[in-house]
Amino acid sequence: MKMHEVATKAVACPHCGENASVSPPGEGTDVKVRRSVAAFGEYTTVTCSQGHTYWVYFC
Repeated sequence: MKMHEVATKAVACPHCGENASVSPPGEGTDVKVRRSVAAFGEYTTVTCSQGHTYWVYFC
């Protein structure tokens, strides 16, 4: 039996450069890091240990 592996991608905080991992919704999905939220699109919100909040969009 094969275990299901969750793919993650590394992203860097646009404020301080600290790395974080996010799980895209599908294999082959690209990620774009933004300092502010956009009006549309699938995304997740990340807050680094320095308290910076940023948005990671899935394309």
